[in-house]
Amino acid sequence: MAPTSDTAAPAVSYPIRVLVSLEAPWSAQVATALADAGPARFSVHVASPDEADHGHVEAVDLFILDAASLDARLAHGDMPVLALTTDGSVDLARARALGANDLITTAELGTAALSRAVRQTVEQSRTLAALTEARANHDLLLDATYDGTWEWDVRGDQVHYSPRCATLFGIRNVEGEHGGESWFGRVHPDDLPGLRDNLTALIEGRVTVHQYEHRIARGDGSYMRVLSRGLARRDARGEAISLAGSFTDINRRKPAEDQSVPSTRNDELTGLPSRRVLHSELEQAIKRTHADAEHKFSVLFLNLDRFKVLNDSIGLDSADQVLTQLARRLQATVSGKALVCRYGGDEFAILLDALEQFDEADTLAEAIHEDLRRQPFEIDGQTIFTTASIGIANSDRNYERPAEVIRDAGVATSRAKRHGKSQSSTFDKTMRQEALNTLRTQMQLREAIVRQQFEVYYQPIVSLASSKLTGFEALVRWNHPKRGIIGPIEFIALAEETGLIVPIGQFVLKQACTQMAAWHAKYDEAKDVSISVNLSGHQLNSPTLVAEIEAVLAETALPPSAVKLELTESTLIDDPTSAQRILKRLRDRGIQLYIDDFGTGYSSLSYLHRFAIDGLKIDKSFVDMVGRDDRKAAIVPSIVGLAHNLGVGVVAEGVETRDQAQTLALLDCAEAQGYLYSRPVPQDQAAKLIERKILG
Repeated sequence: MAPTSDTAAPAVSYPIRVLVSLEAPWSAQVATALADAGPARFSVHVASPDEADHGHVEAVDLFILDAASLDARLAHGDMPVLALTTDGSVDLARARALGANDLITTAELGTAALSRAVRQTVEQSRTLAALTEARANHDLLLDATYDGTWEWDVRGDQVHYSPRCATLFGIRNVEGEHGGESWFGRVHPDDLPGLRDNLTALIEGRVTVHQYEHRIARGDGSYMRVLSRGLARRDARGEAISLAGSFTDINRRKPAEDQSVPSTRNDELTGLPSRRVLHSELEQAIKRTHADAEHKFSVLFLNLDRFKVLNDSIGLDSADQVLTQLARRLQATVSGKALVCRYGGDEFAILLDALEQFDEADTLAEAIHEDLRRQPFEIDGQTIFTTASIGIANSDRNYERPAEVIRDAGVATSRAKRHGKSQSSTFDKTMRQEALNTLRTQMQLREAIVRQQFEVYYQPIVSLASSKLTGFEALVRWNHPKRGIIGPIEFIALAEETGLIVPIGQFVLKQACTQMAAWHAKYDEAKDVSISVNLSGHQLNSPTLVAEIEAVLAETALPPSAVKLELTESTLIDDPTSAQRILKRLRDRGIQLYIDDFGTGYSSLSYLHRFAIDGLKIDKSFVDMVGRDDRKAAIVPSIVGLAHNLGVGVVAEGVETRDQAQTLALLDCAEAQGYLYSRPVPQDQAAKLIERKILG
């Protein structure tokens, strides 16, 4: 992480005392190389690996050890370690994880190179020690103010939190380095879009100071309100390198809505009964079902569809008016025969007690859907249409606690959302198992990210005119330790839902660009071959996206023109203003942008003129109809013609037969990919496709 302190490191004093603990002949070679630099620069002591006492460190400034003998316990010591790899089996990342500060190879054992490595390792170690001490003093000072501090390495997406944050938020393991999602993942969903926008504005230089109030989750799941403030440190070009700031607890000044005084029985915004009232009434309803087997109740859990987009589009005040009007309309729809509560954010709960039949809950859900479809909201002269997803939990589940009912109703709401907008779903046993399976998969996904179980497969893209290889699409696969290779259809949706798609997407981007750069260097015929990488909505919303991509391109030395980023239509229309700004920055850097699965959305044509794109990808569902259903396939020439009129490229996905390829070629479709040419393959098989040049 980029430091924010101006503390200078102590100067290196000579001679530098070095303990060499290597097997022969390497120990002698290292000792000779350092001795040749002169006794005034290095004082060298040699000990065999069996004899060296790494715990007795007072007499030396640096260890030189064999990388194969590194011990993770070294990482907790104060003495810098320079590791030597004699066979290349240990890379720098692994060496650092095991306690080394740096890594050298046998090719770097000349006097000049080795002297430089020793000096730099000692200097860096002392600089880090000085900064650590300065940070500790800084944190001690801030503890007196009760503020927690944070530092964010924008390019590496690493956030460091001060120990005070653990106390502030009531959580453990806050110290050390974390990704940006460690912050964003704890922010209340209603506050997250504004926070992201505010930080993005600071990173892009549109504001000079970050200051934003938001709610953040404590360790017990409750929310507290904090004021986050920060500044940016920039390089010579004005690009943000790191951010640094603080969290101030403002709960006492401005209590969060869902942390109101315990005696409050009504929601402050809508006037509806609060969740506390709902839980109290649910307790009584549950008791009645235990006393009377015929007693029935249902809970409807309502969540507005795409409320985040609505919030971003019309503003927080107008969105609050929507919630207030919705509260009144829900009360009118139930006609006093049910308890309507605001549960939090855009979530509402309705308790129907003493039912004759559970069908009454379904009837009410449909009445709510019909009311929202029939009558839009009128807010400050704007006509706003919105829909809701509704989950229903019935009392035939033998519930014991209100939280169990709300949990199952929430699971049913999630199922309804997956079925599309304006849907209802009633909880059943399969959903509970599905929820458990989802939770299990989510935990395994997190572990897979840590254990680096993901791999990148490559599907070729070819010219329809010449069948020549023109590019690859990078596609992720999960190499599960028990199940083997798992396709994305089994985990990508969950990764999107949980935000885990961000680290997965970062891995795919870096791995794909690294591999393509290697192919460019190895094969002359690969110089004009591009790599296409899918970009998720979560990544597009990340304020560090552009910096991350720039860092990958700089590290791999891959030309930006060789990279194509693919985005779906829904990703673009979620927040078109922000998307337009970010895509322009990417395109200004020479990166190409393609709309994936084109034609499957509902707003693409109206938004196309807003985005500077380089190409369209025709969805496989349309290509499948070529030669089978002329009416349904008619959209294919329309998309090709649209691409030509816009002056952009066009790629047909899912091409499986020669007839399809020939028809697409006659339509003047430029490129295609699909099983006709190759399935997605690992990198070694993809290299063979490069050597073939012509596919199909």
